[in-house]
Amino acid sequence: MKRRIYLVDDQTPVLETAVLILQTIDPQWEIVGFNDPVKALAAIKANAPDLVLSDQAMPGMQGSQLLEEVRTLSPTTIRVIMSGYVSLNKLSLITSAHQYIAKPFDTMKLRELIRRSFAAQERITEKGLQTIATSLRSIPSLPQVYHSLLAQLENHRNAVGEIAKMVSEDAGLSIKVLQLANSPLFGHDEVITTPKEAVMCLGTDMLAAVVLSQSLFRHYQSVTHPEMDVRRIWNHCWETAYFAQHICRQKQLSAKIAGEALLAGLMHEIGRFVLIDNFADRYQWACDDARQTKSPLAPCLLAAFKTTPFQITAYLLELWGLPDPVIQAIAAQENPAGARTPGFSLASALYIADHLACRKSPPDLFPPADWDTAYLESIRCVEDIPVWEKMSFGNVR
Repeated sequence: MKRRIYLVDDQTPVLETAVLILQTIDPQWEIVGFNDPVKALAAIKANAPDLVLSDQAMPGMQGSQLLEEVRTLSPTTIRVIMSGYVSLNKLSLITSAHQYIAKPFDTMKLRELIRRSFAAQERITEKGLQTIATSLRSIPSLPQVYHSLLAQLENHRNAVGEIAKMVSEDAGLSIKVLQLANSPLFGHDEVITTPKEAVMCLGTDMLAAVVLSQSLFRHYQSVTHPEMDVRRIWNHCWETAYFAQHICRQKQLSAKIAGEALLAGLMHEIGRFVLIDNFADRYQWACDDARQTKSPLAPCLLAAFKTTPFQITAYLLELWGLPDPVIQAIAAQENPAGARTPGFSLASALYIADHLACRKSPPDLFPPADWDTAYLESIRCVEDIPVWEKMSFGNVR
């Protein structure tokens, strides 16, 4: 498939090098370079590309400003910011970009970023999802803090102290990190009382998942809608993440899968926010329908949008380049039997955890969906459900 990519960087040597690199990755890509963001914007207005990769620090117009214009002109264009290293105390949410890559960039990482971005577009084969995705006027950007946090933890010996300081300065984040570190999942005999101990306990992936989800929920706190309670949905996601990880460990799945379960649980409702933010009236109609019929909300959302919030979440996470198992598990929630991985899998743990959390900490005021008993029988979990239900309502924290 022919793809058009615009590169924007005021440093001509860097721009020429980046153009050559991308041309060698895939000869079918049409690569156009601009050393002036104003000229790039004019070209975008005339002929919108599939992807714009822009430097952040440029004279006259910052990359984030350029990509904000691109978001208005061509919502389906993938927007990527590239910039030099940014220290943790200077991090900010660049809301105009879908993804962020550090300069000087690694060729393999750049290729993977673009490949995953185009894969996100190509996965939209279902007509309802395609219609919604191309109609979005506002898509949340992957918080820069997510990638920068990982880089900080992986590349610097003294990162634990810096990350602990960042956590301790954020009361909400500190509470969640300490709560997770002291949960029975880790089986500590002594109570963890400091952010530094919690950071060392959780490790990179878990901490990054909590930071990412916290950033996104804060992003949507300013969005008001009568059918949306951010705190309620956040609590539901937190319960889902906890139950999913607990179930993975009980079923003796790997530590890697358990970590992915935490991320999937924390992120699985982001599509709900995207729909509310972009299609508030239609979302309200679905809620009114569910209320009149006294039914769960999910079937009414499917009727209204011809797709589901889970599919929107999966599209967004793939656009960001998050782990594929997490994406596939979330995408399979309306039909867990169709998950790629047979038997009990990450998708199974997420499905069960979400249903348990809907009963303990529902994300909305509508009746929870019924269990898919045929699916539970196929993964041999029917007898486990009462045990997990008791666990979910018990004092497991």
